Amino acid sequence: MDRIVGTMIAGAVLLTASSCALPGAGAPAASAARTTAATPGAEPQPDVTSQPAVTTPFAAYPGSAASQTAVAVPGARFANPDYYAMPGQTITFVVTASLPRGVSTAQYEWDFDGDGVIDEAGPLPVTTHSYPAVFEGAATVRITHVTGGSSTASTGVHIGRGPRDGLPAAPVNVNVVVTAHSDGISTLQISWEPGGPEPYRWGLTVDGFPAGMVEGKARTATMTDVRRVKDVKIGVVGFTQNGGMGTSASVTLPALAD
Repeated sequence: MDRIVGTMIAGAVLLTASSCALPGAGAPAASAARTTAATPGAEPQPDVTSQPAVTTPFAAYPGSAASQTAVAVPGARFANPDYYAMPGQTITFVVTASLPRGVSTAQYEWDFDGDGVIDEAGPLPVTTHSYPAVFEGAATVRITHVTGGSSTASTGVHIGRGPRDGLPAAPVNVNVVVTAHSDGISTLQISWEPGGPEPYRWGLTVDGFPAGMVEGKARTATMTDVRRVKDVKIGVVGFTQNGGMGTSASVTLPALAD
């Protein structure tokens, strides 16, 4: 197995909690009915205080039956979680919506800057918009179908920068030296220099697969147990503190003859 001396990526454990009844607790006791004395000659009256309370979560439409079915809500999401563009460049916003069965018509209300004001409305799940200046925020859409159900979706909007802005640049002067070799397995000394601001951490890869991580101030790492039966690509890539991965640089070691 390929290894690297340094801080290895740790796995995560998901803990779940479940609720349970307190020891010795039984089912809630039923409330006792109140006895009301009847007036002579009068019809017996039901004791309303012993009747269960009824909650009506949906207001009935005029002229409808007492029981009302909840209105189905359409599911909505933007085709992209984030949109990037330069000022003046046109963005095409696309929304996918799961409307209730039998419903094909809906109203789409677009808020391009997330200020709560509807900027455009129409029957189509796609629209275009351009921003005149640099902007960082969100665009939202409210979808309402003909029966009244509605939902809202949002997406990030980044005007004036690209999706890779702020991520670490590729390292430069990447070099790999074989310091030991036996039976087709090598130990490597890898060195590099930052191609821009120093990242939070460096990741090392073998043929694109993670092999380990070292701190951002590191400029060298030792990698052991690298099999050389075929060409091997050794890569170095920077990471931000929140896990954003930059551009990698790599060196290919040729396979060794048996």
